[in-house]
Amino acid sequence: MIAPNVPLADELLTSWHARQRRSRRGRTLSKPKAVRDRKGNWRHPDIRPMQAWLKAAADRLDVSAIRLAEQSLARRYPALALDFLVWEHLPRPVDYPEVSAVPRLGISWCSRCLAEGFANDEPAYVRQQWVLAASGFCHRHRWPLEDRCNACGSLNWRFATPARGPLRMICGACWRPLERASVSTLDAEKAARACWDHAITFELQLMGAMAGKTPDQFRFNFTSASQLLDQVRDICSLLNRSPPGHDHWGGRTRAIALNDFACDAITPGMRDYRFLSYDEPNPLATATPLLRRCLLAAAHAIIDSDPGTTTALFGPDAPPAIDTFVAGMNRELLDSYPAATGHWSPTFTRQIEAAKQRRRRRSTLAKFKLRRFAGNTAFAEV
Repeated sequence: MIAPNVPLADELLTSWHARQRRSRRGRTLSKPKAVRDRKGNWRHPDIRPMQAWLKAAADRLDVSAIRLAEQSLARRYPALALDFLVWEHLPRPVDYPEVSAVPRLGISWCSRCLAEGFANDEPAYVRQQWVLAASGFCHRHRWPLEDRCNACGSLNWRFATPARGPLRMICGACWRPLERASVSTLDAEKAARACWDHAITFELQLMGAMAGKTPDQFRFNFTSASQLLDQVRDICSLLNRSPPGHDHWGGRTRAIALNDFACDAITPGMRDYRFLSYDEPNPLATATPLLRRCLLAAAHAIIDSDPGTTTALFGPDAPPAIDTFVAGMNRELLDSYPAATGHWSPTFTRQIEAAKQRRRRRSTLAKFKLRRFAGNTAFAEV
């Protein structure tokens, strides 16, 4: 039995601290937040907490400071980059020209995790996986993550201590508990299960890469952990990149074929979901769970050469996702991404080049057919 004042194995430090404040009614504990260190870099209590905060929290709550430090995301995922976390406010450098807010992680949740905890009389808490930008599903329950109330659609939530039962996460607007599953997700579950499993398999590879683990070389030949993360970052950026010369594209949508998933599987309740134009290096950092699932599923189909992946995600008649990706991207923009040596794996670079060659052959063949048709038409008129 875990002591009540010790963080749970997969719990965010801020979630543990919030539970302690609730149990003490907030009288003795101030709410932790990100602060800048002496070099001007942001130090978030969940990622790389300040030693002073760790010591103060350990002394007040009778917990080992070493135990708390081991709970940080930087310890759990040594190769974790800040843009592979979900943010409400991105951490900006000190010399950023605009006024930047204090960076705060964006929280999503799994309704089945919350329901299971409540049924077992366990307090609700925020899992570390729920703030990872490489995760659109709960891997324990194979269930889509959510970031808003299924009753009123509010994004605001808080911990609450009910008259009976354990601590719960409730909507800050309508006060309904967040363990209620979405009706559209329940309706889509049976048809979408195989599709979800494909996406979850890829997410697990990304989470392993963030922990410094080499990806499965049977599926990603000659690909290191950093290369896999770079490829996903670049693909997601390209899928959302504004076309060259379009200076007023903010908020517009990318109407490209890789938005159209089969059987409404990735986006339960929202067919034909469009990628928003976004010029940040990694759109996953500020994406909703819905958009994260779309981007990660598209990246999975592009990187994974197994034709079964494209079939599961886009339907049996869909062309290879990598061909669709190359055809829909600006050539100069696409060529600029793997320019840095070792940025993409040799296998993926060859796959991109092969897709470009197939596109050129199809273009040449189409021009030849058009010329032959024009010649036949001219001969018939004579």
